[in-house]
Amino acid sequence: MKPIIALLRRIHRWNYARRVEFGFWKVRFKRESRLRLLSLRLRAGQFLKEPLRAKPRFLIGPTNSANQGTLWARELSRAGFASQSLRISAEAANEWFTTDYSLTRTEWLEFQRRQSLADMVARSKNIILFESLRPIFRLLNAKDGRNPILEDFELMQLMGKKIGVVFHGSDIRDTKAHAARNPFSPFHKESPELEKMQARTAENAALLPILRERNIPIFVTTKDLLIDVPDAHWLPVTIDFDRFYRVAVESPIFPSEDEKLRVLFLPSRSWLKSAELIEPVLIKLRDEGVISYHSYLSAGESLNHSQIPGVMAQADLVIDQYLGVVGVFPIEALAAGRLVMSFVPPEAGEIPIISVTPGTLEGEIRRVAATRHKPVAGIEYAKQWHDGRESLLALAEVYGFKI
Repeated sequence: MKPIIALLRRIHRWNYARRVEFGFWKVRFKRESRLRLLSLRLRAGQFLKEPLRAKPRFLIGPTNSANQGTLWARELSRAGFASQSLRISAEAANEWFTTDYSLTRTEWLEFQRRQSLADMVARSKNIILFESLRPIFRLLNAKDGRNPILEDFELMQLMGKKIGVVFHGSDIRDTKAHAARNPFSPFHKESPELEKMQARTAENAALLPILRERNIPIFVTTKDLLIDVPDAHWLPVTIDFDRFYRVAVESPIFPSEDEKLRVLFLPSRSWLKSAELIEPVLIKLRDEGVISYHSYLSAGESLNHSQIPGVMAQADLVIDQYLGVVGVFPIEALAAGRLVMSFVPPEAGEIPIISVTPGTLEGEIRRVAATRHKPVAGIEYAKQWHDGRESLLALAEVYGFKI
C-alpha cells in the first residue's frame, strides 16, 4: 500500500510541478495549454526589458490587520516607493477597511487568481511582506505536509524577490507565558477562541527557526511582542493621523462643565479585551450618574471603522483593555485628543495613557470625572511614533534603502 501512496504523491507533484521558464524566474503552473505557455514566455521577455528600479516596491498582505498593510503601503508610496496592500478575506461584506487588492477566499481558491497575483509581483514588486505567515500564491499546492507558506517563500526566491514576515499579536503571542506574567490576562480562562488562537500561534512559532535559518526579517507591530520574538524588528502601527487629529481640533473634550464625563468602550473582541471586567464598572458609574456611557455591546451594534472618528468625537475618555498591548485603537484616541485608559506594562514603554487595572479602573474614572484634567502629550506621541514615518524608517533600515 505504501508504494502505491508514494507513487500517487509523485504523480500529484509532477502534475503541479511542470515549470514555465520566465527568464529570470520560474513559476509552477497547473494544467496550462500550449498556447497559454507560449503567451507567458513572450510576456517574460517584457519583464526582462524593464529597467532595474532603485526604489523598492512592496506588496503587504494578505490580512491587512487593523488596516496596517494599507497604511504602510500608503506611507511608502508617499515617499516614492510605489506599494500596495492585499487582503484575502472570508467574506467581502464584512470588510472594515479598503485594500489595494482584495479577494474573497472563494476567489483566491481559483488558480488563475493566484497566478495573476504572482504575475503582478513578478512585474512590479521587489519586496513582499507576509502578514501572520499566511500564504498569498500557493501555486504548487503540494500536499507534502509542509506549511504552505514555504511554497511562497521558494517562489519569491525563484523570482529574486526579498521577503519579510509581520506579526500583529494574536498570531504569535505566547498566551501561556502572557498569562504567567499578567494577572489580568484574558488567557487565564480556557475557551474555544483561546484554543483556536493557541493552535495558530503554535503553528507560526514552529516556523520561527526556519525564518531565522533563511535570514528572513521578522517584524512585530507592538513592543510587547518582542518578549515572544526577541530578535524581531519593531514596525510601529500606523494610523491616519490627520483624520483623527481633526477630531481633536473640531471636537475638543469636556465641551460643557455641566455635561457628564463621556466614556467610550468599544472592544473589537469582547473576550480578548476583558469586556466582562470593564463594562460592569461603566454600567455601575452610568447608573450612579457619574458618567455618560452607551453600551454598543448590549445594543448589539456593529460599527464600520469609518464611523470611529465620529464616535470618538462624542467621548472624553476612551477605555481600551487589560491585555497590556498598545494597539491601533488607543493610538487613534490619543491623536483625537482623548484621555485614554488601559493597562500599560513596563515593556510597552513611556506612553501618555492612564494605566489601570481591574482594581483601579473605577477610582481612576471617578477621579477624571471630578478633576476634568486635560490630556498631556497624547497628540504629540501619536504623531511622533505612529503617523507612518517611523514605520518607513524601520523598513528602510532593515532592507537597506534610503528615504
